[in-house]
Amino acid sequence: MSKNLKTYRVHGYEKTLKAPMFVYRERLKLIEELLEELLYFSMDGNIILVEGKRDLASLRKLGINGRIEFVTHHPLIGVCEKIAATGKNIVILTDWDRRGVILEKKIAGHLENYGIRIEHRLRKRILSLVQKEIKDVESLYTHISILRQIADPEYHYNNTYDNILI
Repeated sequence: MSKNLKTYRVHGYEKTLKAPMFVYRERLKLIEELLEELLYFSMDGNIILVEGKRDLASLRKLGINGRIEFVTHHPLIGVCEKIAATGKNIVILTDWDRRGVILEKKIAGHLENYGIRIEHRLRKRILSLVQKEIKDVESLYTHISILRQIADPEYHYNNTYDNILI
């Protein structure tokens, strides 16, 4: 291995970085700005839609404490009617696999028919920053923690709560 390649420790083993350190720091900066924007969005009373409990847990660990609703626990039409009745803006954070993309399009179609405004921009920005590394919302917390550890070696990743379901 070349001595010019940087390494970092995560989960008890060393990994070699695939890009220069500034790339990780810049990506982390962009993700944290996006998280702050998502936090303000949810603090304004708007709604974030996710697929499951692990997605919710990941967002909560990232500090997103606003209203988060599940879209897979009840019939989709009923969920959309309930959300449309609130009149709030929406961010749809389904996974970015094939099933999640199809679900996102169905939800968006239903809600837009009710005249609800959907923040597609936030979802697209999240995808553009993490899509190549992770495939779902539930991995977001772990991914950001690892990025923080790479960018700041003094940061200590704590995966104690990774398997907690709310």
